[in-house]
Amino acid sequence: MIRNKIISISFCISVLLFACGSEAAKKEQIILKGTISGLTVSELYLIDLLQPKAGPVDTAIVTTDGSFYFDYAPKIKGFYRVTLSSTFSLVTPLAAGETVTILGDVNQLTDLAIEGTVDAVQMRDLNNFLRTNAMQSQALEQEFQSYANSPNRDSMLTVLRARFAGYEAEKITTLKALIDKNPSSFSNLAVIEQMPDTESEYYIKVDQALAEKYAQSPFYSNFHTKVVTISRFAVGSEVPEINLPNPDGKLVALSSLRGKVVLIDFWASWCKPCRRENPTVVAAYQAYKDKGFTVFGVSLDRGKDAWINAIAQDNLTWTHVSDLKFWQSIAAKDYGVSSIPFAVLIDAEGKVLGKNLRGPALQQKLAEVLD
Repeated sequence: MIRNKIISISFCISVLLFACGSEAAKKEQIILKGTISGLTVSELYLIDLLQPKAGPVDTAIVTTDGSFYFDYAPKIKGFYRVTLSSTFSLVTPLAAGETVTILGDVNQLTDLAIEGTVDAVQMRDLNNFLRTNAMQSQALEQEFQSYANSPNRDSMLTVLRARFAGYEAEKITTLKALIDKNPSSFSNLAVIEQMPDTESEYYIKVDQALAEKYAQSPFYSNFHTKVVTISRFAVGSEVPEINLPNPDGKLVALSSLRGKVVLIDFWASWCKPCRRENPTVVAAYQAYKDKGFTVFGVSLDRGKDAWINAIAQDNLTWTHVSDLKFWQSIAAKDYGVSSIPFAVLIDAEGKVLGKNLRGPALQQKLAEVLD
């Protein structure tokens, strides 16, 4: 997907520590402390993930036995990072009046004991699970690569894709269970980031659980903005009308396809991820076009020739429209599109069935609706 990459809460996956000043004088202000045997550094640094490039907000002196503490006083709960080695960073929510404690060994940083707050424990559980899930996915990728030159490559690809889908389904189930265990936990802002925004029910659930307590948090505010956008395309909701010219210059309205299941597909000839996704959409179209399915392609191109050539090259034999206004397209603005590919699947009455259904997920949903 083409978009500006923003370092998110859960990218650094883990938890935190450290401090400056006299422990005797400021013990009641400690928000993060711990002992990690084997640490060879003399100082550790606390980074506020709201401003990761601004430098440390606090420094912890590491004693000879690996002990440290941070007595920084955040004005509001937030996510903080501490780098413990060249390959391992810890992230956890911290707040004034709460203390997170970490114990472990520098050679086993993935097995740190973390306690003190519900948020820290939930973050620990999230990171442990994500680590296991990532290892499964990496092993699967290596297995796939081993079949690269095998005559059984295609059949094995089907099997491996099914296993990958199983890992993804397990991931979503586990993340939902973490949220359900502590719905009002601030750490849910990290948990929900790992879920696709097609799980709008859980995005809304977390939003509602955190709204009152964390209304002033920039982390929550950014999340809430995303939820507002997602909610516009919640299952069962109606989508805005689109009425734009087709390649022949004739206006074609989305509502003219009422009665069919329609994939509203925002794309462009210059969008490489879109072009890579097109064969998947073509396969779905060929499989279900005779059962009441079609595609309404909305291009964010600027040049007509490039748009028309891409349609021909990718064999996109469905309805296409565009005002050739790039990101200023009226349809893109109405749908809140800030990155592509972006797609919404609607039923015969124009109500949302799903959003950004990619690969096998699209055909699976079409099978549910049309088979």
